[in-house]
Amino acid sequence: MRKSFWDYFYELKQKCPYDCVGIYLGLQPGLVVQSPDLARKVIVDSDCFPDRFTYSGSNGDPIGSLNLFASKGKLRKYLQQVYSPIFTTVRLKKLTQLMTVNGKDLTDKIQRDFVDNKKRVNLKELMAMYVSDTLAFSVFGIKLSVLKGEDSPLWHITKHITKCDFSRGFEIIVNFLHPESCKTFAVSSKNAQITLKLKDNMSENLMLAQTGTFIMASAETSSVALTYCLFELAYHQEEQEILYNEIEEALRKSGKDILEYNDFLELKYLTAVINETLRKSVPLQHLDRVPVRDYQLTDNITIEKGIPVLINVLALHHDERYFPEPNEWRPERFLTSSEYDNLHYSFIPFGEGHRACIGKRYGMLQLKIALSQIVHKFKIEPVMPYKLKSDPYSIVLAPIDGASVKFVPR
Repeated sequence: MRKSFWDYFYELKQKCPYDCVGIYLGLQPGLVVQSPDLARKVIVDSDCFPDRFTYSGSNGDPIGSLNLFASKGKLRKYLQQVYSPIFTTVRLKKLTQLMTVNGKDLTDKIQRDFVDNKKRVNLKELMAMYVSDTLAFSVFGIKLSVLKGEDSPLWHITKHITKCDFSRGFEIIVNFLHPESCKTFAVSSKNAQITLKLKDNMSENLMLAQTGTFIMASAETSSVALTYCLFELAYHQEEQEILYNEIEEALRKSGKDILEYNDFLELKYLTAVINETLRKSVPLQHLDRVPVRDYQLTDNITIEKGIPVLINVLALHHDERYFPEPNEWRPERFLTSSEYDNLHYSFIPFGEGHRACIGKRYGMLQLKIALSQIVHKFKIEPVMPYKLKSDPYSIVLAPIDGASVKFVPR
């Protein structure tokens, strides 16, 4: 925990620039895959790699055992079928209107606190507030906004989830990299913990598990993506103006004060800005799978049953063969590709295959609405050094100090 997960996987590729490399997770050997071709094999073969290596809970842990992210077998397939209707186009069109309200609250807070009152903005915290309000309103029907200074119950949950400290960092490391230990820790610390008392009701436990997972998945990844998008735009004024002009032109054509769902489909540069940020600063740096039988990965490598396979997403996104000068932020890389093109498995910010992020369209819409409203109302300028240090206690990429920019009204 002296360095972040993100830095570890980034440095692993620099230190071991091979298609795959063996590592140890404690005493457990594992294989890290670092090429698009090998990543594709692991991701596509759902028969051999149906499940994640990540801890999936136990009978006494409904959130861990029943959530979509870590669930296995028939339960996962069932949950995926249940989730799918939430993210239909019809549903997303309706959610656009609700998210737009939260986007307006976000720009109002920026004007009120960081322009008028000249407070220093903590981008990560501000974006987490926006995501929390969006979740509360569009998913849970809670019309209380922390951005407006109201006491939103969901914010009390999300700010705890996104808070990184030593104990939480340790729990996450054990969960992801040594899941067998979770069972031991859960038993030994059971009586010392404050736990939720749940009725022995499967439907209630399922609902609890999905709620917790939805909050965790959306709160962290979306707030981080927005933070790095805005930070990059502050240091790339030319690209920021191209984006502003695209948004201004879309509003002029629509004849409305706000953009609607179909309008966002036409904002190619906005999509490119987001995708380039997700390439360079992808929130989740690795994907994990575990084979249910021996698997012939290459002519020379057989992965034994039960050996964890970690796909180094950072290695793919920073591969110079596909992204020249990968540390440079260049949205034009994505102007000729479609929104969810995995570019032959060299670009997989939402995962891919049967365990891809089911909420990626929701997440992208959430990002587009916030960015379009902010960029249309404010110029974003830098106030701190360009290189951000990542938080060593966070499972996803996160700036250790939250990062900051300056907002100037247009």
